[in-house]
Amino acid sequence: MYMYNISIIVEDSAQADALNWITSSYLPNLPVQHKPQLLNLLDSPHEGHTYSLQLKFDERDTLEDFKSEYLYQLQNYLATNHPERAFIFDSTMKYL
Repeated sequence: MYMYNISIIVEDSAQADALNWITSSYLPNLPVQHKPQLLNLLDSPHEGHTYSLQLKFDERDTLEDFKSEYLYQLQNYLATNHPERAFIFDSTMKYL
């Protein structure tokens, strides 16, 4: 089983709008079988607000399919609506 994490770092000036779009438009469209969870990272070393979107996958191929279909939507929204004010980085982990 794999955990896919997308960290979203948002400046204060873009935080309310970005979080609203993520929770009202992006999250509802994610496949529920991957159990998406959005968390607020406490004590982040970054300025602004940091969120963590975590999803679970049984197979690596399914995870890659998800990335090609759904990660682009998040990247595109942030680049278009909050350039230079919101950034993401992702990581993949395997349960032991």
